[in-house]
Amino acid sequence: MNDENRRDLTREIEGAVASREDRIVELSFSSEEPYNRWFGQEILDHSDGCVDLSRLNEIGVVLFNHERGQVLGQILRAWVEDGRGKAEIRFDEDPDADAVYQKVVSGTLKGVSVGYTVSNWETVETGSRSEDGRFAGPVEIARSWMPYEISIVSVPADPTVGVGRQMENPTPEEENHPIITEEVTRTMDENINVQPVVNEAEIAARAMETERQRITEINALCREFDIDSSDYVSNGSTIDQVRAAVLEQLATRQAPISTNVTVTDDEGDKFRRAAADGLVMRSGLNVSAPEAGAESFRGMSLRDLAIDCLTREGHSASSLLHKDSSEIYDMLSRQFYNPTAAFPAILDSTIQKSIVDLYNKVPTTFQEITTKGSLSDFKETSDHEYVIGGVGDFLLVPENGEIKADKPSTSLLPSRKLDTYAKQFSMTRQAFVNDDIGFLTRVPGLYAQAAKKTIDKQVYSILFNNSTIFDGKALFHNDHANLIASGTAPTQTAIQEAILKLQGQTDQFGDAIYMTPAKLVVPVGYEFDLAVIFRSAQVVGSGNNDINPLYNYPLQVVQSPVLNALAGTNACPWFLLADESSARGIQVDYLNGVETPTVRRMEVPGTLGFVWDIWLDWGISVRDWRGMVKNPGTTL
Repeated sequence: MNDENRRDLTREIEGAVASREDRIVELSFSSEEPYNRWFGQEILDHSDGCVDLSRLNEIGVVLFNHERGQVLGQILRAWVEDGRGKAEIRFDEDPDADAVYQKVVSGTLKGVSVGYTVSNWETVETGSRSEDGRFAGPVEIARSWMPYEISIVSVPADPTVGVGRQMENPTPEEENHPIITEEVTRTMDENINVQPVVNEAEIAARAMETERQRITEINALCREFDIDSSDYVSNGSTIDQVRAAVLEQLATRQAPISTNVTVTDDEGDKFRRAAADGLVMRSGLNVSAPEAGAESFRGMSLRDLAIDCLTREGHSASSLLHKDSSEIYDMLSRQFYNPTAAFPAILDSTIQKSIVDLYNKVPTTFQEITTKGSLSDFKETSDHEYVIGGVGDFLLVPENGEIKADKPSTSLLPSRKLDTYAKQFSMTRQAFVNDDIGFLTRVPGLYAQAAKKTIDKQVYSILFNNSTIFDGKALFHNDHANLIASGTAPTQTAIQEAILKLQGQTDQFGDAIYMTPAKLVVPVGYEFDLAVIFRSAQVVGSGNNDINPLYNYPLQVVQSPVLNALAGTNACPWFLLADESSARGIQVDYLNGVETPTVRRMEVPGTLGFVWDIWLDWGISVRDWRGMVKNPGTTL
């Protein structure tokens, strides 16, 4: 096997630790003891030449819980001894690092975890032994692997649980390699011992780190302005000296330096987009501007597409063609977190396209009767509105020119808060073997539609249920002057009564509001009656052909079957809403303005294959009752 995998292996270290002024700790971070992955047992080979410790010894650092922003100290040296990976680490003296160090000294923190990549595997089948005869199958043996960081971890070891963990902000080196992230936890008795270290080694390590930082900064600065850095690196120039030299060179140049970089797509990007568009079109959804070559993927089965992807990544096409769909699915599952693997990325893109398409096609109406907002976090938020309200009338300036001072009033609107709504779905082996392309479009699309319908139902439930709002009273209440006493159908007379009640509202400071009636929100069943009311020049049925005051009145009729469902056999209310510029009513907020669901691949312990989480963050709040009037309605 040639897949390179990024993994985290957590071990529980037990044993007393004594404090020393040099803050140096010796620990063991790996061994050849087998442990279970989702695909079976795995062993890290510690034989000569199998473990590449160069990264730990050159730039290795100690982290807390694998968080790159929480550096605890440096790795002074790492080595292999008696089939174990060992290291000497030195904790920094800043408060955060010292807090962890003291917990290690006291024995409170015992967990040690190592993150590593694997570049070469040996697969040992059931009933067979490894090439060196040391291990019996079934097992996967990491014959060439590189640890890249050591972490002190707070979670106790658990031999039964594997938790997927994806690497964030990968380094350029990691971006260029196929990477799978997994975190596996298990228990093993080890000792952390405080060992004396020669001060010269520490000094040398610090000097090496300082020099490495100098070279890195010089190279980055010179590369930005297209200047050769070799002389500055070799002659020992400081970064400040190099900055001065760069400025001097720039001053002598006649043409301005352009630092713009144009990034062009490679063939792999085009292939993925074309394949995703082909799958979407195959499912029957419309693609407005498909990628060139998408038609060639339209008739391709999932198995054939998978073989195409694996062949492009270096696998033998002839070997893949002899494998059945189930075996190919197992190979694909191993690439679950591989950022350079094409097949998972194509699935992601196909699902996202189908979600957006089907989400936008849901015929909900909440968006027509609500305002839309955006929040940046999940904290409860309060807003000030009508900040210039309550200023009073302009006053006549007397002959002496004295102008009286005034102080505007403010009013605090209700709080807003977001919540997360989510589902999880998976592509089973059976769906892949059966070439169920509908899974990639229909199933995620149905979840996306369900999210939008949930918002629709929540909005109309606020109107129908008339719950208590931010001032401690029902949304529609006599004190709010927005409730019609007796329920009727939306007749000409009833609509006029609602319009007059709406236009009689005053703001928080007692001033008149210039209300503009805009939306008539009704259950299904009144559409044709309302068409007659708004399109007839005379009042229908009147003996004198009275003029119809609602003829061509600019009201948009919004009807929703959700109101019918909520009412059942009871009276079904209807509502008149003002234009949002007059007064806000109900608002739907989204996290950072994202209105469509987000999809992310996840790895679930005990689940073989591809699993996705789909979620959307939203919150619904009543901003002001003044722009809404309710008629209790009648039974339909």
